[in-house]
Amino acid sequence: MLISGYMINEKYEVIKVLGRGGMGTVYLCKDIRLDKFWAIKEIKKDNKQEIDFLSEPNILRKLNHPGVPRIVDIIYEEDKIYMVEDYIEGCTLKTYVKEGRLTDTESICKVTLGICNIISYLHRLNPPIIYRDLKPSNIMITPEENVVLIDFGISKIFITEKNEDTIKLGSNGYAAPEQYGHGKCCKETDVYGAGMVLYFMTTGKMPTTPLEPLMDENYDINIDCDLVRIIKKCVQIDIRDRYSSIEELSNEIVKFIDQDMYEKTLILDNHKIKASKRDGNKALKRSFIGMLASIALIVSGLYYWDGYVNDKKYAEMADSHAVNNMVDSKPVGENNSINKPKDTAVVQEDSTNISNNIDKKNYTTRGKGKGTEKNKHKK
Repeated sequence: MLISGYMINEKYEVIKVLGRGGMGTVYLCKDIRLDKFWAIKEIKKDNKQEIDFLSEPNILRKLNHPGVPRIVDIIYEEDKIYMVEDYIEGCTLKTYVKEGRLTDTESICKVTLGICNIISYLHRLNPPIIYRDLKPSNIMITPEENVVLIDFGISKIFITEKNEDTIKLGSNGYAAPEQYGHGKCCKETDVYGAGMVLYFMTTGKMPTTPLEPLMDENYDINIDCDLVRIIKKCVQIDIRDRYSSIEELSNEIVKFIDQDMYEKTLILDNHKIKASKRDGNKALKRSFIGMLASIALIVSGLYYWDGYVNDKKYAEMADSHAVNNMVDSKPVGENNSINKPKDTAVVQEDSTNISNNIDKKNYTTRGKGKGTEKNKHKK
């Protein structure tokens, strides 16, 4: 066990122990960099129950519900794993009941509906997740009286092909008969757990045997008989005799509370879930848009660079062509220019005049040859 002041990963300072269980110890720790409190669960890899010690973080990473804590960091050591989760302020349902804070049937049913809401979310996943460890010490009640489910250590993905579970897991008094190796855990397993938790809230007693909630003498005469009937149906030994789904149980419980208040609670919970999803979708959209913008910027840059290079090539080709034209077609005369049509006309006119003058002029060359003969011929 870690002592107060111990530093985990040189970042998280241990403040105190929050709880212990078969899967490990949970500490309240302070992030010295962010000045924020977290719950850190220490799990030993050499657990004798032969289950996957990464099961809980792998499950929690996929969940998105206000009644389930997030995992924000995982630290691996040689023989341990530290799982950093949201620290849930408040107290466990066990403490909540012992302090006498559930005073009437309606308040008991509100907590039950909060539990059912979380379990319903887990069961509706694809594939469903079976919690398998519903008990008062795994249920937190926040200062705002919201319900949060903690410790997913023995939760499992529901596999339809398996006929039975190979590992006996669960808490004595709250675990369903099938969790002792006599069958396969299923959605009705969590219905059984919810019924046992409801029995604890109603009577203030932890069930010692599976038969205890089924006997009338274990209930106070002031407890609503319809509520007793619901509890008994949840904790039937035969799975086929229980409620077939957690939603069916919710529909029975909701009759005991103010309908308007319940609908407002559901709207708030759904709003939180949708808001969380929207935030995730917005982040994804921002990332996607940013990626598209980067691609567009790169493509535009390549396009303009290619255009710049081509324009430069074309300009060089045009200049070379113009120079060649000037060299090949330049006529005799100082005023000649390939880019000046008017000057060219003048040069042509001057050339014509010069030619005419040469034909008409009588002149004598100083050299001998054809020029002399022409002059003689003209005379």
